[in-house]
Amino acid sequence: MTTTHNLSETARKHLLEKIEQLIEAQDFEELRQLLASSRTSDVAEVVEVLDEIARQILFDLLGAKEAGEVLEKIDDATRIEVVEDLTGKELTDIVATLPPDEAADVVADLSDQQTEEVLDQIPKDESEQIEKLLGYEEDSAGGIMNPELVKVRIDQTVRDAIHNYRESDPEEDFYHIFIVDDQDRFKGHVSLPTLLRHPRQTPIAELLEERLAYVEVHADQEEIANTFRKNDLIVMPVVDDKGLLVGRITVDDIVDVMDEEAEEDALVMAGTHPAELDTPNIFKAASVRLPWLLICMSIAMSVGIFLVLIFEPKFALIDPKLWACITMFLPALLAMGGNSGLQTSTIVVRGLATGDLAALDVMQVFLREVRVALVVAVVCAIVAGLVAGIMLNFIGDFLEDIQAQVMGLSVGIAMLCGIMLSTSLGLFLPFLFRRIGVDPAISSGPLITTSNDALGCLTYFSLSLLMLKVLSG
Repeated sequence: MTTTHNLSETARKHLLEKIEQLIEAQDFEELRQLLASSRTSDVAEVVEVLDEIARQILFDLLGAKEAGEVLEKIDDATRIEVVEDLTGKELTDIVATLPPDEAADVVADLSDQQTEEVLDQIPKDESEQIEKLLGYEEDSAGGIMNPELVKVRIDQTVRDAIHNYRESDPEEDFYHIFIVDDQDRFKGHVSLPTLLRHPRQTPIAELLEERLAYVEVHADQEEIANTFRKNDLIVMPVVDDKGLLVGRITVDDIVDVMDEEAEEDALVMAGTHPAELDTPNIFKAASVRLPWLLICMSIAMSVGIFLVLIFEPKFALIDPKLWACITMFLPALLAMGGNSGLQTSTIVVRGLATGDLAALDVMQVFLREVRVALVVAVVCAIVAGLVAGIMLNFIGDFLEDIQAQVMGLSVGIAMLCGIMLSTSLGLFLPFLFRRIGVDPAISSGPLITTSNDALGCLTYFSLSLLMLKVLSG
């Protein structure tokens, strides 16, 4: 029986050290006892950092049920490596101990040959459930639901509902009894406390509650997570396109979904993808990162060539010292534009992800973000202009006072324009991507940074030339 205490980071490190010591000493009996007294979630963390031989030893010592829980909790890349070393019988024994939804997650990472071998060896009704779950999209309601539930017909009584509850899987936690009609269409629910407070002869129809939200089997998991969050749900029934009750989603499933969605958004915003974490192959991981980087590099190089072609003849007439003064402030302008655009896009992407109505109204978001950006841009422009003017007065001996002041003014105006332009990109790109069916988080990564740099360079050089023309005018 596993312990119920929560291990701290220090304790988990100690567990890892203890396991490594026992493996090195080949004291497998004590290691077996240690594993039996540890939480499977902590063992899973240890498995992720052990080498291949140590992993094999641990899975040989774990019972099938515990091995299944560990296998379900480790990351996808580690799971792929672990299952390659397990025999068909070991995999079958492990999958047989898992609930259908967790079993489907494990089977999804098996090779076709392993999948066929496992499904052929487990009971037919279980294999059919797993195959059905595998038929749904991984990030849909069908992909995360558990088909095991307790239901009762609307024409039955509390006695029948209690009987069905007692006949259900004792290892599953059921919070509601779902009510269906004679064709298995979902009609409502009754909570377990309500059920137990009424006489057994009470018709279920009298206890029917219809307020529990339900979801269609193909609904996206992010939408489901938002529904759970907004309505403080602990369970949600899942129906097919005919309204037939096919499963349930519980709050622990949604915790995993929220973690997965947050991780996916963070990775996409960085220009990569969760697929990078699903493979132990460094070349496959690199292939996930490279596309956006190569696209952005191409854009940046194209912009650089364009700027040279447009501005080089004009800048060729400028004193090299003055040219050095102009380029001196370029990094600060680009950095501020990129950072402000990233802040705005992050706020917008977060709002779109939560599904809040206020975040979905582009005009309402626009009015707020533009006003915030304007305050930021004015403050940064004043500071940048003053600093640039003062610096040019000190280090630009060849500049007249009016020239230094005008160049400082151009830096300030460029800062103002750069922040407002980048804010506009950070505001509208997520909405555009969402409209065309692309993850809005992509707009917050290398794409918006590259776009801001390109626009920032174009704006600053244009203003600098204009100011110089005015000075020479």
